[in-house]
Amino acid sequence: MKSSKTLMVLAIVITGLVGMLIGITYAWYAYDNAESTISGKVVKESPTIIFAQTDQILSRNIMPIDDEDRYTYASKNSFTITLDERLKDYSSGVEIFLDNITMSEELKIANYKYELLENNETIASGNFSTIGNNKKLSLKPMTILSPNSYPETYTYDLYIWLSEDKSDQNNLMDKIFSAKVGINSAVKK
Repeated sequence: MKSSKTLMVLAIVITGLVGMLIGITYAWYAYDNAESTISGKVVKESPTIIFAQTDQILSRNIMPIDDEDRYTYASKNSFTITLDERLKDYSSGVEIFLDNITMSEELKIANYKYELLENNETIASGNFSTIGNNKKLSLKPMTILSPNSYPETYTYDLYIWLSEDKSDQNNLMDKIFSAKVGINSAVKK
């Protein structure tokens, strides 16, 4: 009698553990395969993102330049986001940000600037004076792209530079700035 009760308790425990394992596995699968932060049906298609150089930014020899010369001399990262034929029946959104920011404290000033261009038009600009200890900086919040036709390619240029202010900025020239350009995309039907 005692062994049959033990077997029954053991069977119930094993059934409960198997049920929990299945539930946890499904929850992990659902989480791992969810790719959209825009409400709607989750799909597996995504825009094509191509960096002209790399998604990493590393500046070691920072030189002050006049703001009007930034397009010629500033640190530049270029990339494209293409919405191809696969996405013509979907709404596609992108978010662009700097992540894993590491910078010398001396560069957290109004003269250390950034500007993001989308198809040669400024969509974000600012400076690093208020970054504090943040490791992430939003450049473009999640925004739905509205192409005129498919495929359509959006060209982005990110410029980062030390603005010349006619003062002695020699102490800033050997400081370091590094970050990763991050891009999240979301697609909904």
